[in-house]
Amino acid sequence: MKGLNLNKITTLILLVLWLFVMWKTLLKQPTKITIPTFEPKNEGISSLQEPIGQLDDAKHYSAILARFKAPFDVTRYQALLTRNIFIKPEKPVIIFSPESLRLVSVEPIILPFVYKGYIQTASGTIIGQINWGEKTYFLKKGDKFKDYKVIDIQKKSMKVEEKDGQLILELGKPAKGKELIAKVYNELDQKTYELRKEEELNNYKILDITADTVVIWGENKEWVIKKGR
Repeated sequence: MKGLNLNKITTLILLVLWLFVMWKTLLKQPTKITIPTFEPKNEGISSLQEPIGQLDDAKHYSAILARFKAPFDVTRYQALLTRNIFIKPEKPVIIFSPESLRLVSVEPIILPFVYKGYIQTASGTIIGQINWGEKTYFLKKGDKFKDYKVIDIQKKSMKVEEKDGQLILELGKPAKGKELIAKVYNELDQKTYELRKEEELNNYKILDITADTVVIWGENKEWVIKKGR
């Protein structure tokens, strides 16, 4: 009788152990995920849900992005958003005005010849030497070279005459003409220009040039540019 009870007890213990092992095995099995088949019978039913962790991350990132707000209205950035970065932007048009001119200097033009030397004869007559490029002229009072006539010759100077008046040529120095050339600086484009009388600069006409002024006409108005302005 005791042997029979012992067998029952042993069988009961084994049964309990088997049930415990089966229960633990079921707990370790992975959760089944149903993937949608997109078949007509499943229309309107979504069996795929986002993991809770991904939803929490999305909310977290949205909260961070919400903190970064534009400090200015979006229209302020419209030029940058619509600009084509592959096209070189056009340079702004510089509007010319005589008021932007500054007179730098006024100098007479340099003529292409020079009073190079002289020869004095036994009678006291002075013959002057004029070098014009590769050509040399030996002249005495009353002679002509090109468009110039010799009025007087001295050892250190020669006086000649042309259609615009008389010039004094100094010995060994470049000959200076009557016409003046003005150099002006344009503050708008930061360039220097040489101007002569009767020429035009940006449709403005140069009326006159003196030793310290340039007179310009434009827009039915006269502009006087002076040194030191």
